[in-house]
Amino acid sequence: MAKSPSDPRRPLLMAAVLIAMPPAGAAIIGTIPTGEGKPPVKYQCDHASMDYGGGLLHLRGNVRIWQGDISVAADQADATGNGHEFKTSHWVFGGKVHVRSESQGDLHADHATVEIAMGELRSAVVSGAPALFEQTRPMAGRMARGHAATIDYEVAAHTVTLSGDAVLSDDRSGEDLRGETMTYNVRDMVVEAEGGPGSRARMTVTPGSAPEKKP
Repeated sequence: MAKSPSDPRRPLLMAAVLIAMPPAGAAIIGTIPTGEGKPPVKYQCDHASMDYGGGLLHLRGNVRIWQGDISVAADQADATGNGHEFKTSHWVFGGKVHVRSESQGDLHADHATVEIAMGELRSAVVSGAPALFEQTRPMAGRMARGHAATIDYEVAAHTVTLSGDAVLSDDRSGEDLRGETMTYNVRDMVVEAEGGPGSRARMTVTPGSAPEKKP
């Protein structure tokens, strides 16, 4: 039976159609509202569909979400949230993932999960074969690079944690620091590394300086 124009669900159905069928060549841009004093989280893609009732958002083609100077780009993304605003939501990205912060560095990977909490992009976990990290600090005149099976980027803590055959190098020293897990503070440029099971070796270094071994 056809639905009457007064059907209360009609605005939602029409919105879903407009999201899924944009004009040819036009990019879709959406906004996730945030709290006072915070920049909004925005997303862009070629094709999008949304299930308002289920809190599901599907983005395909040239996907990008960003907040301030932090952005995540990929071929596709799926988000699950509480309601249609997605102020608190879990995102899964796939295909040529690039996480970028102009002040903190770049991550490249095959897959990523991103958490948005109360309208704030809080963390990103990337995985690949391997996942890659790099940071250029023009004032310091150096480049830090790393790779691991997974890399966890905590935005508020300014840290990236590399796990699984982790390697971090600095172009000034020309040496590699290797460990099962290491945490690199991208603001202070300090890294702490730990060995695998059965290893008691632990060291804290500033890239470019000599390692300081600790018992």
